Amino acid sequence: MSRSAHFSRLKTAKTLSSKSKGSPQSSKTLELDIVRLDSEGNGVAKLALKAPNKTADIKVPHTLVGERCTVNYVAGAEVAELVEIVHPSEQRQEPLCEHFAECGGCQLQHMAYQEQLHFKRDRMWQGLEALLKPKSLAKKSKPKLGQRPQSKSANAPALKSAVQKPSDISLLASDHFGYRRRARLGISKAGQLGFRRANSNDTLSLHNCLNLSVSLQQVMQCLNRFFAQYEDLTWSSHIGHVELLDVAPSPLVLLRVVKSIPAAVFSQLCAEIEQCDWRLAVQKEKSGDYIPQVGPLASHYPLNGLDIAFEPGKFIQINESLNQAMIKQALEWLTLEGSESLLDLFCGTGNISLALAQQAGQVFGIELSPEMVGLAKRNANSLGFENVEFMAANLDDGQGVLSTYEKLSQAQPDIIVLDPPRAGAAGFVPTLLELSPQRILYISCHQGSFLRDLRKLAGASYRLEKLSVMDMFPNTEHVECMALLSR
Repeated sequence: MSRSAHFSRLKTAKTLSSKSKGSPQSSKTLELDIVRLDSEGNGVAKLALKAPNKTADIKVPHTLVGERCTVNYVAGAEVAELVEIVHPSEQRQEPLCEHFAECGGCQLQHMAYQEQLHFKRDRMWQGLEALLKPKSLAKKSKPKLGQRPQSKSANAPALKSAVQKPSDISLLASDHFGYRRRARLGISKAGQLGFRRANSNDTLSLHNCLNLSVSLQQVMQCLNRFFAQYEDLTWSSHIGHVELLDVAPSPLVLLRVVKSIPAAVFSQLCAEIEQCDWRLAVQKEKSGDYIPQVGPLASHYPLNGLDIAFEPGKFIQINESLNQAMIKQALEWLTLEGSESLLDLFCGTGNISLALAQQAGQVFGIELSPEMVGLAKRNANSLGFENVEFMAANLDDGQGVLSTYEKLSQAQPDIIVLDPPRAGAAGFVPTLLELSPQRILYISCHQGSFLRDLRKLAGASYRLEKLSVMDMFPNTEHVECMALLSR
């Protein structure tokens, strides 16, 4: 098969340096068959070694299972450079983005969307499958003088689960493109916005990013045109980064200014933003507040019939449509009857708490940031919720939370919702087990920490009832999930 335009672009993927030290070695051309994908979506081929029956795994980025490809390979390297797809997979598609393979923002645009979903489900299953079997734990006893250490075996309990095969993991899909309502972009010296290059900290100038919402694509292209007019300015010395938000009442541009922009240029930028009915705010200190320049700073977004206020710089789910679908699924799974006491941990500004409070009896939300808790309280008040209470606490110190808020122990929550950052909820799990809720809804943005916490819950006799892979970031290797556990 002759190479297409996107195969040529794939050649820009970098070959990692050889593991062995010494002078650089010349590459050789090989034909390899891709036998599996690694956790990041890279194709993996088996390379025969000189020793009998010995092979090495070689990564070939932007390839798919079942493909035969021609590569440039340096002996000892972990990654080979793709030259040509000789026999493409039926799951291969032409990447729509002209920057694919150079940009570090996407890894899977060459993979058909349904196959992306199956890849993410398979990844989740591979991790979960290990929890469905007892894990042998070796404990070494302290030897007496003159004796060898003695090993005692113990088994970590297997996870009780209604999820017994990959197809039991449901898929919550998203729009393939145009899904991002928030993006933090770097800026080049010439003033062109973009994400980091693959395997680099350098900003790759992008004409456009198809993953952004249509409104943010328009904003990005407008800013690129404006900055390009001023060739005498080194924009990267004036602006640290640009954040774009597609929220009500209109798109918002946030500039992190590290060096003052010439007054006449900045005035013209404000006029351009105002003419487009967008908004602009500036942050002059890294941890400082945003100062509105065009339009108000106050922002809000719709959620399950509610209007949720949030402040720029605070957390917001990037994929609006999937955030809506996530809340809908949570309500369907929990089947709230109106009498339940619910504890929402890592609650942010109330994204989940307020939606569930529409059907629950009492909701307590806990978040580390006092500023986010303050906004959550204002949201509850403005929306008229009387059954919601928010509090600030460090959830890595579970016992400290209970001693500070004694009412949590007294309330004996029926349901605990966990929506932690990437590090997971290990610090709170012992306290969670002490509270002993009947059901746990765990929303995770990192598979590793989720499976680690799930292992601990298995030891407390919780059963996995439902598991869903949520595709919050299509075209990337990121995997998010929602799990329902019960006693």
